[in-house]
Amino acid sequence: MAEKRPSGFKEQVTAPLIIAAVLAIITFLGTFITATGGTNNQPNVLLALTFAGGVFVVTLVVCATLILVEKPNSPELGQGTGINRSSSKLYAEAKARREAQARQQKTEDAANTGEKESRPKQ
Repeated sequence: MAEKRPSGFKEQVTAPLIIAAVLAIITFLGTFITATGGTNNQPNVLLALTFAGGVFVVTLVVCATLILVEKPNSPELGQGTGINRSSSKLYAEAKARREAQARQQKTEDAANTGEKESRPKQ
C-alpha cells in the first residue's frame, strides 16, 4: 500500500503554511518593487500587502483541497447492505440472472423446436 502519511494536525498544516508564506513573500517583493513605477515614486506597500494576502489565502485553499482529494477512503466504505451495496456486486448479480435466463430460454427453445420436428406431418 502507499506510504503512511503524517496524521497529526501540526504535521498536515505545516507544509501548506510554509508554501503559502513563501509564495506570499515572493508576491509581496515582486509587487513592492514593480508597483513603484520608477525610482522617483514612493513604494506602494498597501498594494503589495493586498496581493500577498490574496496569494496566501488562495495557496492555502488549493493546498487544503489537494490534501482532501488525496486522502484515501477506508475499504469498508465500499461495502454495505441494502441500498448501500457496492455497484460491482449488483452488476455481477444482475449479469448472473441474465445469463441464467438466457440459458433457460435457450433450453426451452431447443425443447420446443425438438417437439415440432418430432411431430408427424398431417
